[in-house]
Amino acid sequence: MKILHVVPSFVPCYSHGGVVNASYQIARKQVENGHEVCVYTTDNCIERLKFENNYNVDVDGIKVFYFKNISNSLKNKLTIDTPVSLINHLKKTIADFDIIHIHEHRHSLAIATHRYAMKNNIPYVLQAHGSVLPFFQKEKLKEIFDKIWGFNILYDASKVFALTDIEKEQYLKMGVSNDKIEIVPLGINLNEYTQLPKKGEFKSKYNIDPQDKVILFLGRIHEIKGLDLLIKSFNKVPNDHVKLVIVGGDSGFKEKLDEMIDEFNLNDKVIFPGVMTGCDKIEALVDCDIFIMPSRYESFTTSGLEAMACRKPLILTKNNHIHTWVKDNTGLVCEFEVEDLSNCINKLLNDDLLCKEFGNRGRQLIEEKYDWDKVVGQIEEIYHNCITAGLSTC
Repeated sequence: MKILHVVPSFVPCYSHGGVVNASYQIARKQVENGHEVCVYTTDNCIERLKFENNYNVDVDGIKVFYFKNISNSLKNKLTIDTPVSLINHLKKTIADFDIIHIHEHRHSLAIATHRYAMKNNIPYVLQAHGSVLPFFQKEKLKEIFDKIWGFNILYDASKVFALTDIEKEQYLKMGVSNDKIEIVPLGINLNEYTQLPKKGEFKSKYNIDPQDKVILFLGRIHEIKGLDLLIKSFNKVPNDHVKLVIVGGDSGFKEKLDEMIDEFNLNDKVIFPGVMTGCDKIEALVDCDIFIMPSRYESFTTSGLEAMACRKPLILTKNNHIHTWVKDNTGLVCEFEVEDLSNCINKLLNDDLLCKEFGNRGRQLIEEKYDWDKVVGQIEEIYHNCITAGLSTC
């Protein structure tokens, strides 16, 4: 198949969150499976991405087109993409593809792709990645976008991918017909977790005592991730021999956290390593005792899957869509509340046997359900069905 992925930001801009990594992993796996894969994206990141030639950049066999945003600051401040040259390129090339995969839908790339896909009768699937409903910041702008473009982008898709049953309900609430919705989770590359680094590498690099326990957060440093709640809860836990490690790029919220850390006198207890990928990230996962994601809203936690692959217990808030199968199975689930979260942290810090049980169950679940090989196989079957139908709906 000739496959086109459309996503506002792409690797190496990992600081823009899980959509970047998910779209890359899917595209890379499809190349490995023998398909011709292109990605249309922008050069946006915290600092504008720069290449010798913004067009036709080979990324692990994926042909990636990084269209230049007129304003990188406008994108970072207001999340408005301005890749003007994309439009002419779409006109010329969209008929070359068998199927299009749009990641998220409230962006100008999706508007243009929807328009020319419909004109050329090219089927497309849409993966909202947790952004189906207009919520959390800029709600009114999102509602306006939906009235002008968003609903049409949703309704004209051949299929829409829901990460969980909760997200499926959100699609239904937005008026998408039930027969268009497919439950397609995210995954990890399990082969990256067969030979884990030896324990102690991460602790050694960051001067953490080998006997200290480590609570790990891995994600964007953004208000939606609930890190202010985490700092408050961590302050209530006896932490003489515990370190809180917050891994990820700053999306404008670290200054607030620094103020809280100063207020609670936790400067020697909290570590910010920045963005970590590859072996460095796995070393952090191997050396942690608890993985934590205290989000205000979270549709899926890929970093949580990575922790499960390393046999680590999870702590999530009920605002995370995967809490339904994590609770008392691979970890603990709490309300978005200081006392409840601190109690969960304290419970796992003092129960090594429970941590081990959760970790073993998590690893088994990853092997059964959340390997990218299985997930991408499901996606490709959906593609095939849409192409075979030969219509904009299937």
